[in-house]
Amino acid sequence: MRHLGTKQIQTPRLVLRRFQIGDASKMYEDWASDEEVTRYLTWAAHGSQEETESILKSWVEGYGEADRYLWCIEWKETAEPIGSIGVTKLIEQARLVELGYFISRRFWNQGVATEAVQAVMDFFFDEVGVNRVESRHDPRNPYSGKVMEACGMHYEGTRVEADYNNSGICDEVLYGLTKKQRMGAKTEKNMISDEIIAYVGILAKLGLSPEEKEKAKKDLGEMLDYVDKLNELDTAGVEPMAHVFPMANVFREDVVTNQDDRENMLKNAPETKGGSYLVPKAVE
Repeated sequence: MRHLGTKQIQTPRLVLRRFQIGDASKMYEDWASDEEVTRYLTWAAHGSQEETESILKSWVEGYGEADRYLWCIEWKETAEPIGSIGVTKLIEQARLVELGYFISRRFWNQGVATEAVQAVMDFFFDEVGVNRVESRHDPRNPYSGKVMEACGMHYEGTRVEADYNNSGICDEVLYGLTKKQRMGAKTEKNMISDEIIAYVGILAKLGLSPEEKEKAKKDLGEMLDYVDKLNELDTAGVEPMAHVFPMANVFREDVVTNQDDRENMLKNAPETKGGSYLVPKAVE
């Protein structure tokens, strides 16, 4: 894996960034002290803002490690921290990461967690080079599982009384997605190589950063996938047309009429001469 650390990621509504000590006040008031938010987590709700500050300090200090992945979920519109997402387990040899996440109760059931998880999954697959992303949840918290499903993870089974959280010993519902599963039916020809992107950059005279190259590879691959889907359509018996929709001329045919009513035409002219407009010379 090519570890990049907690790199900032943006989505339509969110900024996923590193935590800062200045987040303590809002974090404590909004969700770190909320027992509803922490009900199915392994850490208890914070008892004071000082406790939140102490924990944040340890988190911030940990950002020096390249394989440290812990994002603050920031609501872009107000720049306020509304939750967290990060790696709870990393197995280098298996190129595997496990994700854990939670958000403020104010933002439940709005697709926010799904938006954050999807962005982080894309980051790990496309930039870090993981082979598998997985997550787990307490079956008494089914909404967390719906987030995993919405992000393309597959249900892999339930381990009975194999985990614990603030609600006690619990079952563990497992979800996961491998790189191969993510690619799905994508054929080898649609996997854009670094060499192709470099060549396209030269032709287009673009100086692409490593992040832009990875995004371009993904976008081009998805476009080719879409073309493949279009090619699957059965067009046998469909007559070719010049346009995909029937075309009709919206303009009427020219009709010649006598409009030479010179008297009315010249009525408001500043000057006339010989039945015509008199205009000053444009060029002397």
